[in-house]
Amino acid sequence: MHPLAFISDNWQKWLPALIVICAIVWLVLFRSAPTSEQAIFTAMLVIYMIHQNEEHFWPGGFRQFANARVFKSGDADWPVTEGGVALVNIGYVWLPIALAALFPGPLRWLGLGWVGLTLINAITHIATTIRFRTYNPGLITSIVLFLPFTIWALWYEHAHGMLTGPHIAMLLVAGVLLQLPVAALFVVPYRRAREIRPA
Repeated sequence: MHPLAFISDNWQKWLPALIVICAIVWLVLFRSAPTSEQAIFTAMLVIYMIHQNEEHFWPGGFRQFANARVFKSGDADWPVTEGGVALVNIGYVWLPIALAALFPGPLRWLGLGWVGLTLINAITHIATTIRFRTYNPGLITSIVLFLPFTIWALWYEHAHGMLTGPHIAMLLVAGVLLQLPVAALFVVPYRRAREIRPA
């Protein structure tokens, strides 16, 4: 099996172990400075993994939910595919947050941008549940972890003079805009296929 195919098929199975390992690392590294920006970005990576676990491992089913409810494609693996899900969750979530955690000085705004993205992601999950009137995988961690953590992080930064009101507004806009490449990854091929199909 090709290494990329192996990762695509199995990355979600690593989440429980990764969550435990990363949580232990966080406790060791940041117990004396839990509110530093490096600690915040590292905690966000752990929290995101917990969210991904709900979406894609246990109980899982986010990909199937999106294809059945959002796109109504009749295909459990299209347009939201296993490969696309792996690309987004590893390349678009783990990588930038991990880089911000490793280099919180020069990449501070990258980390804060992903705080905004995480907050908007939570709101999107809640809005999806309201729209379809049913649970969607990721909803519980969005409410229990994403919302309180991101709101607290923005409040803390503002309360300590590290973010202004306009900065927070900018981060919320960034959170919306950062969702667009993810949406385009799945929406564009779906719309193209629908345009071609009638012909």
